[in-house]
Amino acid sequence: MTDLADRPVRTSLPNDTAVGALRPVLPKRGLPRLMRRLIGVDEDVLDWVPEERPRYTRMGFIVFNTGVLAGVSMHLALSSVVGPHWWLVFADLLWAWIIITVDSWLISSTHGATRTSLFGTYLPRLLLAALLGSVIAEPLVLTVFHQSISNEISEYRKAEIDGYQTQLKRCNPPSGEPDLAQSCAGFLVTIAERPQAIKDELDRATNDRDDLKAKVAGADRRLAELEQLAVDECAGKAGPGRTGRVGEGGECRRDRAKADEFRRDNQIDASHQALAAAEQKVIDLNGKLANASSSTERAVNAAIDAEVREKASNLTERGLLDEFDALARLSARHFTVLMGHILVALLLISLDCLPVLSKMLSSSTEYDARVRRQLDVSAHLHDLQLRASEKRDAADFELQERRSEQKLRSGIEAIGGEDRTAKERRKIETAAQIDRLAAALEQQG
Repeated sequence: MTDLADRPVRTSLPNDTAVGALRPVLPKRGLPRLMRRLIGVDEDVLDWVPEERPRYTRMGFIVFNTGVLAGVSMHLALSSVVGPHWWLVFADLLWAWIIITVDSWLISSTHGATRTSLFGTYLPRLLLAALLGSVIAEPLVLTVFHQSISNEISEYRKAEIDGYQTQLKRCNPPSGEPDLAQSCAGFLVTIAERPQAIKDELDRATNDRDDLKAKVAGADRRLAELEQLAVDECAGKAGPGRTGRVGEGGECRRDRAKADEFRRDNQIDASHQALAAAEQKVIDLNGKLANASSSTERAVNAAIDAEVREKASNLTERGLLDEFDALARLSARHFTVLMGHILVALLLISLDCLPVLSKMLSSSTEYDARVRRQLDVSAHLHDLQLRASEKRDAADFELQERRSEQKLRSGIEAIGGEDRTAKERRKIETAAQIDRLAAALEQQG
């Protein structure tokens, strides 16, 4: 009989029917067969139902396409994190192979499943496929909305930097006196010198000047009264405490002496000089404070600008989390973006679930039925082999047990024979010894 592998293939028929035989039909070698092998199809079984080959070939292509999609998704995700590098190709291929392997297991593990096992067989696999699809879909979704996400990140970071600068300015006024409120915690800048010491000195100098000014003003009023009294007395003006006589009489000279004595005792001239010095000190401190305030304002502004530049430099890089956050903000603000995000994500997840969905939604095929029967036959043959092995091993063990029993009986019989022989030998030896003793007694007698 001619071997099936040696028969020519009639390529004009869709099912590659071999000449001279309706079944089994040998497959062509090439990419379709490789795709079927990818999902664990047993060609020896499929040779008997070649009509199912297109179905499983396309199912293999679905798994392969899902792996390609996963590789592209991984490339987009890694490129957004580390930038474009040639070595990313290896990571892309590795991830694509992992997804193809998982999807291949998801399909191959359902071969031969019955429709009654739909829930227990397909649902866990569909959930796993949906989870993988979600991981694969998000980088692709980010690519679809790339321009809008990029604009959103730029605007959001600009607003974040502006808000940070506003908070710094509120908590660090130009005067250099920081706001110690709880809301300013973490927003205070450090400068080399603050004008508080000069301001405190100015306050003390102003108080001293005001006190001295009040004292000098009181002394000047009293001196003016005494001098006016002396002038009126010398002029002969009538009035209380005055004599009314014109000329430098005794009262005139006494009033002038009192005024001069008051001037000397109260150091009116020195007080005026001290007041002038105090006024000048206040003026000098005001100028110094103005200069210090201007310098402090520049220092505060420079420190704020440095903090803002550092904040901006920390926000130059963009990662996946930044893009996810930007897409979430866009989806929260715009219903159109939300629906587009959901629809694109669902589409990509569905594409990744297609291998399981295609198997789940299709009816149970003849290939599945034959795989089930082959599994049943294999299980029955295995049971028969186990029973045969059990009987063979049981017979061997029983024979071994019988040999052991026979050996035991032979040993017991041998021991009994040896014991009887020993007893007979002792009897003979005893009888011989008795005979020798009797002969010896006879000779002595």
